[in-house]
Amino acid sequence: MGVLEDVMKALERVPGWKRIAALPKEVDELRARVEALEKRLQPATGDQCPKCREMHFMLVQSHPDPYMLELGVMRDHYQCSACGYQDQRTRT
Repeated sequence: MGVLEDVMKALERVPGWKRIAALPKEVDELRARVEALEKRLQPATGDQCPKCREMHFMLVQSHPDPYMLELGVMRDHYQCSACGYQDQRTRT
């Protein structure tokens, strides 16, 4: 197996070979990260909650804003079903 060892030693002297040799490990790590992200997004029932970052932030109620009724502004009430965080937003 002397020839194989000589080839490996020669490759180690090639600039960038260490990076090329590490690519399979890097690809496997990236694949695992993508799978974890896809798994996290799969059961998403809403947007991302600003507090807990879970994908359970949903619009629960919408009605005309009492202070800007003439302008047609709506007030939306959002709630996270994971942590209970609530928020109100206005929109035109």
